[in-house]
Amino acid sequence: MEDSKPRLLVIDDELGMREGIRRIFRLEGYDVTVAENGSDGVAIGSEQEFDVALIDLKMPDMDGLTVLRRLRDRFPDTEYMIITAFAGIDTAVEATKHGAYTYIPKPFTPDQIVFEVNRALGKRRLTLETRELRAEQERRLLEISQEKSRLRTIINAINDAVFVTNLEDEIVLANPQTRALFDFPSTIKAGDKISDLFPEEVIGLIREAQEKTRQGIELVSHEWEMRPNLELVVQMKTAPVKDTEGSIIGFVSTIQDVTQLKRLDMQKSQFVSMVAHELKAPVAAVSGYLESMHGQLLGDDIAAYAKMIHRSRERLQALIDLVNDLLNISRRDLGTIRREITAVHIPEIVESTQELLQGEMDQRTLAFTAEYEDALPTIDVDRDEFTRVITNLISNAIKYNREGGRIRVHAAREDDSVRIAISDTGIGMKAEEQEMLFRQFYRIKNDETRTIPGTGLGLSIVKQIVDSYHGNIRVESRWGEGSTFVLRIPVRFVEED
Repeated sequence: MEDSKPRLLVIDDELGMREGIRRIFRLEGYDVTVAENGSDGVAIGSEQEFDVALIDLKMPDMDGLTVLRRLRDRFPDTEYMIITAFAGIDTAVEATKHGAYTYIPKPFTPDQIVFEVNRALGKRRLTLETRELRAEQERRLLEISQEKSRLRTIINAINDAVFVTNLEDEIVLANPQTRALFDFPSTIKAGDKISDLFPEEVIGLIREAQEKTRQGIELVSHEWEMRPNLELVVQMKTAPVKDTEGSIIGFVSTIQDVTQLKRLDMQKSQFVSMVAHELKAPVAAVSGYLESMHGQLLGDDIAAYAKMIHRSRERLQALIDLVNDLLNISRRDLGTIRREITAVHIPEIVESTQELLQGEMDQRTLAFTAEYEDALPTIDVDRDEFTRVITNLISNAIKYNREGGRIRVHAAREDDSVRIAISDTGIGMKAEEQEMLFRQFYRIKNDETRTIPGTGLGLSIVKQIVDSYHGNIRVESRWGEGSTFVLRIPVRFVEED
């Protein structure tokens, strides 16, 4: 590979994407081959081995993960990268499980794609060099520690912890990442006993893996939580090292940090659990009301059931709000939301929102004021999206305010952005609550908020919208004194390609 151009395979059904990537990497000195669909990509990628393959996730004839599996079965040492406009937790986990080196969300800049492909190419070179060096080892493993070879350099460059032991449980070779992972006080030296270095739990796993390899198992994998609460989860793989006659002369172990993948799995499980919980309560309540009305438990007078009907409508509306919020989040994750960017006058949005919510404010005798800088510019946003942001924040200022309280909106220009502050004189928040506020399904739970309805998704959607315009949002609050949400939106917005 060092004497020829790096070989890159691009599989994407979008002509513009294929040709764009081809031009970029030809300028970088790559030999680029393209395929316009998954079937052609499998055919081309099965005939010759490429260094790196870029595979689109969604193609009409065959999805990218199927293409990845087929090509990886043929050439496992090629570095495969998924490119997708549908990036999300499930995509990341699934792509990694199928052996993808990484996945790259669309859209991306030329610098981003070049950086990621060059990084994958570096790993490819490392894999091939490691394979070649492993084939060259003919002498006993202990001699490796005496050899100042490229193998030590390669192992030291690997991000995972790697260490090799002989049959006497002595360290033959260990990279600096091993020392860092276990926080050893001094450098690991050849000849050190594993019993003097590793915790008892790790020693037990090493010896269990060694015993299984002696029984003919070529690769033994263990996973454990080194630090509680998913702070650090690692996976250790142990394989035998054999001499030219096939006899075991030692063992090589790698320990990889898999914390992020575990957290993604946990977040997915928590998401499903929270959705199920949010759906169960209102459905059960409505079912109970319907059973009561069906059984005519309050007699034949329909007026007696008015409260049940009202409560059922409230519960069903909460379900509709939850479903709409979930659909909105899903569309954002999939990138299917269509925007119509126009010049929007902030006072118009605030005043229309005030009119919409005036009835709720009157019920709680809340005073509303809005102040705008004289030369306040328009902002380039989608009107519906920005209306949703303002409506959500003012609605929260109503719900979490006190009877007879105040709501104040203030907007002014700051450099190339507009700063909008929405303040209330409500119950406020504690510091630890503010840190969690923009997370999905998070709701502040105390005696003051117990009866306030909501899905816990509104503010997370607000943050997604604000972030998508390259803006930011934060909260300033004191418990018992009220809250101020401050958002900054650039005056001019240019959508990324």
